[in-house]
Amino acid sequence: MGVVIEIVASQQRLPDDIAVPDHLAVEFPITKDSSSFSSTSSSTMMALRVSGVREEALGMDSRMELDALHSSLPHEDDSNWTPSHLRLLYLLSRFATYPSSTDEEEKWLRSLPLQVMVFEAIVHGLLAFDYSPVCTSIVKDGQSRRLWLNMSHDARAAIDDLREHELVKALKTCSEDFQPSTAYQVTQEGMTVLASLPPRDKQRLDEFLTAPRNSLSDIVSAPVESPRLGPRPLTTTNPSGLVLVENLLLKITYDPDKGHFRIRRGDGSVYVSRVTDIEEVSYVSSPYLPSCLMRNGTANFSSNAWQAEKCRKGAASVGSSSIQDADLSFAIVLENVRLMVGEWIPFGPNQIVLLNDRLGSLERCQGGLFTSELDDAPTSTSLAIEPGLTKIAIVDFEFDCFTNFEADIYAPIEDGIIQIESFGMHLNGDGSIVYGMEIDATMDRSADFLCVDHLARLLVDVDLDSSKIINDLLSSHQRGLLDMLFMGDARSRNKFALLTASGISPKLPARAYLDRGEKENELKQVLGELHSVHDIGKDDKLLVGHDGMLLAGPNANKHEPLLVAHLALLSRELVVRFFFKRTFILGDVLARARNYMTSFEMNPEALDDMRDRVSRCAHDLVLLEEILELLRESLRGLAHTIPSRPTPCEDDPTGGGAALYDHLQLRKTHKDLEMRCKDLAKLLRGFRAKLKQVQSQNGTMAKMMLEGLVLGVERNVAVLAEVTRANQRSLKGSFDVLLLMFAAILAFELLDRITDGNLLGMDKATAPSLQWIKNLVVENFIGYPALWFVINMIWLVVVIWLVRAGIRLGSRRLTRTQRMVFANAPRRINVAAFEQFLRTPLDELVPSEESSAARARCTSRRKRVIEARKASVRESIRVVNVLWSEPAVRPKCQTWMELFVTVRQNWELFIAPPVRTQVTYDATNGFLLDVIVHAGLTTNCSEIYDQLKRQMESTGCFDEHYTPPTVSKPEDSPPNSNSRRGFFVPRSIARWNAPVHPTHGV
Repeated sequence: MGVVIEIVASQQRLPDDIAVPDHLAVEFPITKDSSSFSSTSSSTMMALRVSGVREEALGMDSRMELDALHSSLPHEDDSNWTPSHLRLLYLLSRFATYPSSTDEEEKWLRSLPLQVMVFEAIVHGLLAFDYSPVCTSIVKDGQSRRLWLNMSHDARAAIDDLREHELVKALKTCSEDFQPSTAYQVTQEGMTVLASLPPRDKQRLDEFLTAPRNSLSDIVSAPVESPRLGPRPLTTTNPSGLVLVENLLLKITYDPDKGHFRIRRGDGSVYVSRVTDIEEVSYVSSPYLPSCLMRNGTANFSSNAWQAEKCRKGAASVGSSSIQDADLSFAIVLENVRLMVGEWIPFGPNQIVLLNDRLGSLERCQGGLFTSELDDAPTSTSLAIEPGLTKIAIVDFEFDCFTNFEADIYAPIEDGIIQIESFGMHLNGDGSIVYGMEIDATMDRSADFLCVDHLARLLVDVDLDSSKIINDLLSSHQRGLLDMLFMGDARSRNKFALLTASGISPKLPARAYLDRGEKENELKQVLGELHSVHDIGKDDKLLVGHDGMLLAGPNANKHEPLLVAHLALLSRELVVRFFFKRTFILGDVLARARNYMTSFEMNPEALDDMRDRVSRCAHDLVLLEEILELLRESLRGLAHTIPSRPTPCEDDPTGGGAALYDHLQLRKTHKDLEMRCKDLAKLLRGFRAKLKQVQSQNGTMAKMMLEGLVLGVERNVAVLAEVTRANQRSLKGSFDVLLLMFAAILAFELLDRITDGNLLGMDKATAPSLQWIKNLVVENFIGYPALWFVINMIWLVVVIWLVRAGIRLGSRRLTRTQRMVFANAPRRINVAAFEQFLRTPLDELVPSEESSAARARCTSRRKRVIEARKASVRESIRVVNVLWSEPAVRPKCQTWMELFVTVRQNWELFIAPPVRTQVTYDATNGFLLDVIVHAGLTTNCSEIYDQLKRQMESTGCFDEHYTPPTVSKPEDSPPNSNSRRGFFVPRSIARWNAPVHPTHGV
C-alpha cells in the first residue's frame, strides 16, 4: 500500500529516528509489518506529517491510489472518495436518508449523537480521524449545559466535504434555550456514491452498530481497547435520561445527573460511552502576565522551567500512548507559547477593595490558601473541606484599582500524570480578568516544540481551573450574578484564549493554513472555527478564530498592549453574546406565562409553578439590569485605555504593530459593543414592560379566580339554602302532624275526664252533685247511634283550632318588629368614655334617681351582648359601628300569685324580641353620628333612645374633659378566680364585654 509522506521545512528539533531530505513529498511503500521508514540525512530539520492515516493498520480492504491519499479532500471525481468519507457517509445513511415517497417522514440525524458515534467508531478503529476536546452545549428540559466532549474536527471537515458535493444535506434548528443545532441527511446522490463502498466495510459498520461491544475485537484486526481511554466502563442495564437518537440499530441517551452517554444496541447490550472522558496530559507552566498590566511595567513572576524534565520523565513512565499517535498526529508545531485567557466578570471598585483586603495585600504575609466553601461551624475545633485549594501570592496591586498575583492549583491528579499549573492573574476594577501562563513543556515536548494536540487538552484544564480559582475569590453576590447569567453552569462558561508563539512550523503564508485539511483542523482545536488570517509583516502570522486567537512570530510579544486591549474587548463580547441569549430565554418564559394566563382554566394545577417562574423572571431581570449597567460602565472606562495606532517610524520599526492595529479594529469593536449594549438596554426595558403586563394579568387572573370561587360558593350556598328550605318544609309537615296528635290526645283526654265523672280530679265519691252531668251525657248523646262519635270529632276540631290560633298569635308577636333611626345633628362625644360605657354592665348604668320599679323592669331583666363591631376609613376619618343587643330575660317570681301579677302588668316581657341598638360614631373627631334601635312592636323605641342618652350622660360620654377610671387587676388574684369577672357579674357579661377598642380595618 502506498502512503504519501508530506514533508515541510522546519527549524525545530525532530526525534532522533527521523531524518528526511529537503524536498516536499516522497512516496514510501508501507506494509502491515512495517512500522518505520528511513531516508537520507539532511542538514535541514523537517517536521513529519502522515496524511492518509492508518488505512492499512485498520485492516480495511480498499486499496487507494497515491493521488487519492495525498490530501484528505476528495478530488473532483466523485469516485475518488477516501474510505473514511465513505464509511462516515454510510454510518449517516443508517439513520437519516431521503424518503423514497411522500408518505414517509423525513429522518435527520443530529450533530451531537453523530459525533458520539464517530468517536466510538474512531476508538473501534473504523474511522481514520483524530479527535480533541470541544466544549458543547447539551439541552435538557429547556436548559443547556456545557460539557467537554471528545469530538473530531476531521469528521466535521469530512461532512463539510460531503455537503459541498451535495451528498449530505444540513438542517439548521434551534433548541428550547435558543442554542443553534444542526441535523444531517443523506441525499439520493449520496446513496448512489455508497455503491462504491466495499461490502466488507458495510458489514463491519453494521456489526459495530448492532453487535455487542466485546464482540468487535474478533472482527477488527486493530485492538478495540484504546490506549488513551484505559479500561472500558462496566455495562449497565438501566439507561435513562435524554434520548438523542433511537432506531432499530441503537439508542443513544444522555444522563444529565451523571454527565455521560449511554448506548443501547439492537441486541439489548448497554454500555457507557467514553466520549466525555477528557484525556489528561502532563505539562509544566509558569505564571505570566504582560508588562503593560503591571504598575511599574516589570513582571516579577516565578518560573517553573527547571521542572520541565519532570514532565518528560512522567510522559516516558506511562508511555507516549497516553494520546494515540502522539508522534505522527501533528501538522502544526509552535515555539515558546504564552497563553492568555480572558473573561469579564461583574466587578467594581468596592469589590476590588474587598478582594485586596481579603487577600491581605497590605499585610506582612500576603496571600495564602483560599476556598469558596463556607465555614458553617466556626466554633468547632477542626475543619474538613474537599481537596483542591488555591494558593495566592501577591505580585503587584493598586488597592482600589487592580491586583496581580500568582495562583497555584493544589488538586489531586492521576498517577503518572505530572501537572505543574501556575497562573498569573490580573483582576481589574472594570471587570477584566486575565489568566496568563507560559508553557514550559507538554508531555515529552519541550517549550520550543509544542504540538497543538497537547495544547488543546491543556486548554481544558486551564478553562476549568481558572473558573475554580476565580470562584474561590468572588463574593457570593458575584457568584449569584454569574449563576443567573449562565443558568447554573458558570463553571463551564466561555472564555477567550489568546496564544502568542515565537515561531510556527511549517512557516507558510497565512492563507495557506486555511487548507480545509490537516492544518486547519488542528488549529480549530485551540482557536475554534477560523474566520480570518493575516500576515503581519514578513515573519508574523495572525490567526483569528471563534474561541481564540494566535499571533505567531518573533515579534509577537512586542504587541502586548494591542493584544491585551483586544482580549478585553472580546471578553466583553462573549458576555454580550450570552447576555443576548439569556434575554431570549427570559422573554420566552414571559411569553409562556402570558399564554398560560389567557387559558389558565385548562390547567389550573400549573398556576403555582407559573407564578414561581414569573417571580424568578422578576428577580433575574433585576440582576440582568445590574450586569448590563456594570458592563456599560466598563466599556465607557475602556474607551480611554485603548492604545492608539502605533507609528511605523517611531514605535513600530517593522510596521507590524500598525498592521496588527488595522486588522484588530479595536475602535470599531468597541463602538459595536456599545451599540449592542444599548440594544440590550432597550430589550430589558421592553421585558420590564412585559413583566408589568404579566403581573397585571396575574392580578386580573387572581380576581377572576376569586370571582369564580365566590360564584361557586354562592351556588353552593344556594343549593344548601334550597336543601334547608326543603328540610324546613319537611319539618313543618312533621310539626303539623305532631301538633295534630297532641291536640287529639288533649281533646280526648278532656272528654274522658268529663264523661267518666273524673272531671278535674273530682268523682262521685267527692262530688256527688256532678252525677247529673254523666246522666245527661248518657241519656242525650251516647244513647243515639254514632252521635257520640260525631261530637268527639267536633270537639277534636275545636281543640285543634284553638291550639293553632294560639301558636299563630304568639309567633306573629315575636316576628313583628320595628326599626327607628335617630340621626339628628352630630353630637360631640368622649370616645374613651364611650368605650368605657360599652364595657360597663347594665346594672351600674341606671341613674340613682330612677325608681326601683324602673330599675327592676328595665335593667335587672336585661343584659348587653356586643354582636358586631366594624370600622371603616373614609378620607382619613375612621367611622366605627357598634351593634349590641339586650335580650329579654324572664322575670324570677317566688309565688304563683306574683307570677300572675307580673303577667298582668307586663306580659310582653315573656314574648318580646330582644332590643338591638347600633351606634355609629366618628372615632377620629369624636362625633356621635346616628343611633338605630331595632325592637318589638310593643317596645317604645323613643324611650329606649332616651334611656341610652341618660346612661351615656351619667358615664360622661358627652363630657369632652371627662377621664374614665382605669380598672386594674389585683396582683394577688389568681388567673381563673372569680375576681377576674366579678362576683355579682354574670359569666356571659364577663365573656362578651371584653375590652373593646376601635379596629384598624373593615
